[in-house]
Amino acid sequence: MTKSPTRRDVLMSFAGSAAFAACNGRPTRIAADTATTTVPITDEPRVCEPSAENIEGPFFKRGSPHRMDLTGGAALGEPLVVQGTVVDTRCLPIAGAWLEVWQADHTGQYDNEGDRFRATLDLDDDAHYRVQTIVPGRYLNGRQYRPAHIHVKAHAPGHRSLTTQLYFQGDPFNDMDPFIDPSLIMSMRYEGTGGERTAVCRFDFVLEPGRP
Repeated sequence: MTKSPTRRDVLMSFAGSAAFAACNGRPTRIAADTATTTVPITDEPRVCEPSAENIEGPFFKRGSPHRMDLTGGAALGEPLVVQGTVVDTRCLPIAGAWLEVWQADHTGQYDNEGDRFRATLDLDDDAHYRVQTIVPGRYLNGRQYRPAHIHVKAHAPGHRSLTTQLYFQGDPFNDMDPFIDPSLIMSMRYEGTGGERTAVCRFDFVLEPGRP
């Protein structure tokens, strides 16, 4: 005799098939979502959408110092932490990934002579990163200000390298910028109070398989 599934069996099966992967701030459905008592069985793999590319800009320099703190220990501006993970299109961390990061200072100026606000980030097998920096200043691009942004090149063995920029939710120049991609806009929360307050953002880079 075939045993009828219990309510617990159905709920456990449904929980396993209704998972989501959150990459680039946009949840990606990874299995059928259903509330019926007939729960389909699926072997569909988790999928994360590749991160959008964005312009490199004119101020990239190779060979930046290997560090996670872009401020040099002291810098003017609003303290900021950006963190996340480098994953593949199956949403799995990529061992051996690394990032090249550069940005303007609080006045919108880039250090083209030295290495202030420039870094190379070597990631562990879990491919997690945590950058200490400041919210970059805006600068004129012709007659219009560009929104605050952080430049990133993401690399990993067996995957295509990505050149992109990260932006901040609520920046008044986001809507008029000709280069911005909405998927690259990070939400921001705050930790601490008063003069110890730090802005915190998260972004997970998703790289496609291929040659670096």
